[in-house]
Parts: sequence; structure tokens; C-alpha cells
Amino acid sequence: MLCFFLFTQLTDVRLTMPIKNDVVSRAKLVPMNNIVSSEHAADQIRNAIIQGVFKPGDRLIEKNLTDELNLSRHPIREALRRLSQEGLVDMRPNRGAVVAKLDPASILEVYAIRSALGELALKVFHYHPDLPSPEVMKVLEKKANAALKLARLDNQQATIQNDLEFQETIVIASGLERCARYFAETTVEVQRFNNLTGIVYTEREADALNYVVGLLDAIKARDINKALNIWKDKFAKAVSRYMAMLEQK
Repeated sequence: MLCFFLFTQLTDVRLTMPIKNDVVSRAKLVPMNNIVSSEHAADQIRNAIIQGVFKPGDRLIEKNLTDELNLSRHPIREALRRLSQEGLVDMRPNRGAVVAKLDPASILEVYAIRSALGELALKVFHYHPDLPSPEVMKVLEKKANAALKLARLDNQQATIQNDLEFQETIVIASGLERCARYFAETTVEVQRFNNLTGIVYTEREADALNYVVGLLDAIKARDINKALNIWKDKFAKAVSRYMAMLEQK
């Protein structure tokens, strides 16, 4: 529904993972002694979820979090509420905050949102010949060149990070602030998907050529249809990889 709402509004104007019950906080979170900050708490808890320190189904107990972060309960509650809005935490009656499970529906939703937001950004480029700016094009060129080099390395983490930054640069360059914000929020979930599933990208060099260099070339050529097709294919392939992996579990 979110994808549909965003598209209709903007175009008018321009594995199920195992649950561990009642798990006590085990994360080594960094305390903040002098500043009461829900943003700091959200950052710390979010990173622990992304890295898999807090696993799907784990309870996020307020008392434990307040002790580890040296904060009062109010900023902790605000942080958990924010993470719930981001889809990382479920707020359940009588159980409080629980790390959200990873399931096929979540993956499909996140990638549908990312695909739709990116399509909106690319369409802005089509109607505004001055976008992306020369400065942004230099950044995209740098990311595209890095994608080819990183694809040849054994460690895939740098490839993943470079690709996420390439995507975000495109969306931010559109000037659609809400799209950029929503896209950044879903990036957190993509990082979590990668860490929880342990997915291995075996076609990184081909992906770099097709979905990074190829997309940049289409943007340079102002070929909106080709750019849109590459973008959509990229996310469709990502979903199919996750689904195939979940079916094997």
C-alpha cells in the first residue's frame, strides 16, 4: 500500500527465523553518560539488530536497555517506538518490544518499496535534464568503477556497501526528500536481511556490469526506459535470490 500511495501521489505532481523467548539483553551497547538521547538509543539498538546481536523473536527489555545505555526509560521507549516504525521491532501486548521476524512477506515488501522509490527518482531525472548534477555523476562514476574492482575480491561486504551507497546516491540526487528518507530506512532492513540469511553473492562481477555500470550508462544516455528496466530487474533478482535461499531452509 505504501508503494502505491507514494507512486500515485508523486506522479500527479511530478526464513522465518527461529524465535527465542524471553531473551535477556546480551548486546555490548555503548553507554551515553551525559546526554539523554532517544536517537542515540535507536542507533545503538538498530545496529545490534542489524548485526544479529539481537535476533528475531528476542525481547528488548527496557530495564536491561536502560542499564546498558545509562538512559532513563523515556528515551528507550521513544527509540523502540521509532524502530517499530522502521519495521525492525514489533510492539506486542503483554510482551513489549520484540525483534521482528524475518519472513518472505517482509522481504517482498521492502524490495517492492525500494524498487518503487527508485523508479520515482529515475523519472525525475527524465523530466529534469540538469539532474543528476555533474557532482553527483562523479560520485556515481566512482561507485561504478569501485563496483568492478570490489567484485573481484573475496570479501563481499565492501561490494554490498558500495552498491547500497550507489543506490542511495541516485535516490537522493532526485531531490525527492521523502523518497530519500524512506529509501534510507529500508536500507537498514536490507543490511539485516543480508546478515541474518548469510546470503552469498556468487555473480558479483556480472551484477556490477549489468546493474551498476549498465544503470549509470543508461542515466548518462538519458534512456529512461532502459534505466527503469535495469532498476526493476535488479530488485526482482534480489528478491528471487532471497526466496530461493529461504526455500532451502
